[in-house]
Amino acid sequence: MKPWVYTLLYKIGAPWEIGVRPELRQLIESGRILPEKQPRVLDFGCGSGDNDVFLAQRGFDVVGVDFTPIALRRAHERVGRAGVGERCRVVSGDVTDPALLSHEEPFDLLLDFGTLDDMRPEGRQAMADNVHRLSASGSVFVMWCFYGDKHDLPLLKFNGVSRMHAVVEPGEETKLFGDAFDIERLPEPAPETHIACFFMTRR
Repeated sequence: MKPWVYTLLYKIGAPWEIGVRPELRQLIESGRILPEKQPRVLDFGCGSGDNDVFLAQRGFDVVGVDFTPIALRRAHERVGRAGVGERCRVVSGDVTDPALLSHEEPFDLLLDFGTLDDMRPEGRQAMADNVHRLSASGSVFVMWCFYGDKHDLPLLKFNGVSRMHAVVEPGEETKLFGDAFDIERLPEPAPETHIACFFMTRR
């Protein structure tokens, strides 16, 4: 979607703004993600910054990227209210831009909660290229997405994933990331929801 569409959705109530993602909380509580192991974090499509502030409060150093002005403004305000400005930066940028954060060292943890799956194929490849470029051996990439074969989805569903949604199709995660990452699908969300959260470790 274009930036102005996201801006409109933020004004009327963006459905993806649900606070800190439960999958992220679980990964931290289980010890799979820790500031000692993955100190530097990059959040693709950070939105209003809930996840970024949450991580900064727990000792991570976070860079959040988004291209929606209203989301960036809210994220800056949230960072300020939380007093985590020394650990959390929110920057304007296009996650498909090949020059994105070109001055930065590789990150230890990269996050995507519903950004890649909302793109056309060329945008997905460009973002995947940035995931490769901005990670290094041992880095972890967590990707949450609508996931499934379009033919298996209902035509329309008001409380779940349908053919109206853009989805990552089975095998696409391997095509985009399997050359450099070991890919694990987490048990939650359950497969029948047609939502997936992948935990990928860079070789």
